[in-house]
Amino acid sequence: MAERQSFLIVGNGIAGVTATEILRNEDSAAEITVVADDPFPVYYRPALKDYLGGKIREDKLWARPISFYQDRQVRFLNDRVVGIEVGGHSVLLRSGQTLGYSRLLLAHGARASTLTCPGLDLAGVTTLRTVADYQRVLRYLNSVRRVVITGSGTLALESIETLRHRGFQVTHLLRRRSLWSEVLDPTASDLVLQQEKRDGVDVRYEQEIAEIVGQNGQVSSIVTTTGAHIPCEAVLLGIGIEPIIDFVKSAGIACGRGVKVDGGMRTNAPDIYAAGDLIETADPLTGRSRVIGQWYPSIQQARAAAYSMLDILDAAHEFRFGNFYNASMLYGLEFASVGLSTLPKDGKGYQEIVADPQPRTYQKVILKDGVPVGMLALGDRRSVLTFKRAVDAGVDLSPVAARLFAPDFKLTKWLDSQEVPPPVLGVSREGAVAINKATYTERTRTSPPPDKPQGLIEAILVPVAPPKVKALLKETYLSQTSVVTIGRAEGMSLTVGHSSISRRHAEIVYANGRYALRDLQSKNGTSVNDQRLDADTIVLLKQGDTVKFGDVSFAFQTQKVDPSASMLLSKHNLHLLSNGVIAGNVAPISAKVSPQNGNAPAKTFLLQNASPIAPSALWQPTLNTDGSVFFPEASSPLPASIVATMRETPALVAIIQGRPEVFLLKQGKNTTIGRDKENPVVLADISISRRHAELLPGPDGIYIRDLESSNGVLVNRTRIDNPYRLSHGDRITIGNVIIYFVDQRPQYGAVAPGTSSPPASHKQCPRCGSENSSVARFCQMCAAPL
Repeated sequence: MAERQSFLIVGNGIAGVTATEILRNEDSAAEITVVADDPFPVYYRPALKDYLGGKIREDKLWARPISFYQDRQVRFLNDRVVGIEVGGHSVLLRSGQTLGYSRLLLAHGARASTLTCPGLDLAGVTTLRTVADYQRVLRYLNSVRRVVITGSGTLALESIETLRHRGFQVTHLLRRRSLWSEVLDPTASDLVLQQEKRDGVDVRYEQEIAEIVGQNGQVSSIVTTTGAHIPCEAVLLGIGIEPIIDFVKSAGIACGRGVKVDGGMRTNAPDIYAAGDLIETADPLTGRSRVIGQWYPSIQQARAAAYSMLDILDAAHEFRFGNFYNASMLYGLEFASVGLSTLPKDGKGYQEIVADPQPRTYQKVILKDGVPVGMLALGDRRSVLTFKRAVDAGVDLSPVAARLFAPDFKLTKWLDSQEVPPPVLGVSREGAVAINKATYTERTRTSPPPDKPQGLIEAILVPVAPPKVKALLKETYLSQTSVVTIGRAEGMSLTVGHSSISRRHAEIVYANGRYALRDLQSKNGTSVNDQRLDADTIVLLKQGDTVKFGDVSFAFQTQKVDPSASMLLSKHNLHLLSNGVIAGNVAPISAKVSPQNGNAPAKTFLLQNASPIAPSALWQPTLNTDGSVFFPEASSPLPASIVATMRETPALVAIIQGRPEVFLLKQGKNTTIGRDKENPVVLADISISRRHAELLPGPDGIYIRDLESSNGVLVNRTRIDNPYRLSHGDRITIGNVIIYFVDQRPQYGAVAPGTSSPPASHKQCPRCGSENSSVARFCQMCAAPL
């Protein structure tokens, strides 16, 4: 048996848990260990201001359930790493234990910066960084009238706004004359500070705390570096972060202010990666190093690190961290930036173009030799993603530079005319972009006519040869919700223990109604109908194809079945069949699930990893004898009278505080999901962005897409980066909320085997150029309106 991978992750913040999810999703057999000295699950740092403002309870801060690691068969150790033996591939823990690893991810973050002045030990003094910090602040507030806050970053600014709106007298000390100088220029900073002053905040420029004065162990005032005395009962420090690099640096790993990494999050030490607040990034234009320390970049860094650790990071579509989209609210003003937002010191070759002044609004773009390298918007951020598209593509905007902010000029249309691709918004898995493009294009040519509903299409790999291997393999039903990996290594979706098979040999991905096959640079190759696949070639499989991995052959079979007659979906008991695996690897797992309605059982997903997975991953809604439906995460069933309303209309069933809540979807209408009240589907949970996701009607069903949310959208436990076509029974995760998609209408599936579609007219997307069905209302490749 091939050696099992051993992944070790240090830290259980958002970077650590994101990497853990990806590693387990991609490798069900790997040994994954997480070491952290904080036993609590990751919390939503962006929600701390709402917690301080009393808008949410503490239990709503946690971004993952307490059973997160157990559910994924991940070993968690409540300990601290104190040393790394790079050559020995091991780490030393504070407890004295030594842990080995195949690959190591450092994601243990940063600590809050503090001061060195007298009085730091007085009651009423705290940093602004963790849940514990904000718990201390809340305890202090019962005996506080006046608060001094020092710092120029977002946590300081959010705390000032929150406490001022709660009625406290707030003094804001700034070391310089501007806020957040790494991102905001003087004009933007002044606009935000004017908001503070109008709100009654006492802003003091170029002053720091020299001494904190106390009485009876409690803060009574501070003395600034200019000699000013300011009475107060609480002092909050929001002056930045310091990456925790002491033991990392001692191991010989390259560090500056933070750990130095390349685009794949690799350090200079073999098999050691880093992500999150721990790392520093270098701007490719200015060479300036920076510790970002923000939520969304940490998630993308963790995704890049995990895919690198698995050797499946898409290097061809690189996510440049210097160009990330940064959005927030700064004292009531919408804010967003991308790339470089302040001019370098020399400024040579750079040009700032500023929009005409508007009340409480400021916009500018920075060009270098005509090419956009950054954009800043305050008060109105609607155009920032359009500028990100231009920044990512490196488009020369010289021909239109003078008109960029003109009322009659639409940059989106101009970029469309130049065939500029969509913005790069996240880290991609190797092959994902190419597969989506290939299947989107193919599907528009082969979609069935909309008046002919199709049955359930099952796809199966049937073993053919050689005979000795064939006798040990079973038919393998291919998943429509996760990547099917084929190889010799334990943890593959289809494990084939034959000498001609590489550890990771090939993969099959279901996208947009087609099964796409690609070789993973295997030693002995992959062929379809005796034609060997070249590197980077994607083949869309069709009925009857012979697929050969090394010397082992399978027939690709598809069958259109009524759900009630499906091999996988029985009328009374639903069994998830295990993969075909070489005998002796892992015993099959089965689960019983009842149908969702009395007429036909619900569609389910057709492939399970060969290695054991948590039983909760197999749960499905069940129909009770009285016609009500019980959802696994719910504490009470959905009444039969409500279930009946969903037979003709697609719906979302959200599990909110243990209760199922139904949202019927309007035919032909886009439906947004988010925290803001203007969304048709409002989910008042702090883990959910204001506009989190959108459902869009397409020519062949209903799609869901992520709207650049902080925490992403998962469908059947897999994060989506492109519009995804939903199927009846899909389990959607948005923040902390589980949602089931219900659509019991006749479905339009893939073209039945052996048939062809009639000629169809197409229309081309003006943004990405892909072909779309004539009835499409949005592009299936990039989701642009048509």
